[in-house]
Amino acid sequence: MLETNVNATKNVRTVREDDSSLKKVLNIIGLFIFGGMALTSVTNAMPPDYMIEYFLFIAGSALIYYFLVNIYFLGQTWRKVFYGVISLLGVGSLIMAFYLVNHSSH
Repeated sequence: MLETNVNATKNVRTVREDDSSLKKVLNIIGLFIFGGMALTSVTNAMPPDYMIEYFLFIAGSALIYYFLVNIYFLGQTWRKVFYGVISLLGVGSLIMAFYLVNHSSH
C-alpha cells in the first residue's frame, strides 16, 4: 500500500526572493531617467523661466517616482497604497488628455 509522509508537508515554507536588489535596480533606473532629463536642459537651450519650470517638473516627478518605488517594498498594505496612487495617476492622465483635446485652440 501507498503511505503518505505527513512530516514532509509540515515543513514546507514559501521562500520569497529578496526584493532589495529589484528596489536597487529601480532606484538606479530612476537616477538615469531623471539625470538624463536634467542633462537635456544643458544640451537644449531654454529661456530661464522655462528652465525653472522644467527643473520643478523634474523634481516633482522624481519625488513621486522614488516615493512610489519605496512604498511598494514596505509590505502588502503599502502595495495597496501604491496601486491606488498609480490608478489615480492613470485616471487623472486620461481625464487631462480628454480635457486638453476638447479645450485646445487649434
